[in-house]
Amino acid sequence: MDRRAFLLNASAYSLPVPSGDAMHFRVLRNGEPVGDHTIRFNASGNSLSISISVSGRVMFAGIPVFSYTMKASEYWEDGVFQRVQSVVNKDGTPIEVHAERISGGYSVQGTNVPRYVAPPNLLPLTYWNKAMLNGTILNISTGHSYPVIVTSPGWNALPTANGGTITAQRFDISGKLHMSVWYDQNNTWCGLEFQRDGDFRYEKYI
Repeated sequence: MDRRAFLLNASAYSLPVPSGDAMHFRVLRNGEPVGDHTIRFNASGNSLSISISVSGRVMFAGIPVFSYTMKASEYWEDGVFQRVQSVVNKDGTPIEVHAERISGGYSVQGTNVPRYVAPPNLLPLTYWNKAMLNGTILNISTGHSYPVIVTSPGWNALPTANGGTITAQRFDISGKLHMSVWYDQNNTWCGLEFQRDGDFRYEKYI
């Protein structure tokens, strides 16, 4: 599928796919680069598949004290979320999560969670789709899902990984999850910040 057809296909279902076929972020911890987060999109007919790759390593005195990788695949059909599967490796410990659409909701199971049925408004915590703020979020690193409370303090000029800035709206997520995520006027994901053994921030390559 050529890029024009790709974008028209995504637009028909109001999915905020970026104008290119990928988005790439630099991950910082306490202001220091520690990893990367990349999302790639591929459309075929009425189907959209998304591949996600995350890697990070925290060093202390030249010695790695924390490592994290994730590979995930997400699938949509006719604008409806169908399934996601992820494999996380945290300090050498693998964790798998799988969720799939069924009648009445989504079947979810993982390494550390027994199978359960999540509500039909479930969306994965993969950030690129702002609609996740409107329902139940599936944490694809753990397999747990949560309703969220969302507030918006307004618009900010975010620093980018290239050294510039981008104007985007901030949304603060609370409840079981605590983080801030930013989207621009086209509802495209632009940034992320959360606290977890340090201040983690995502800066987007533009």
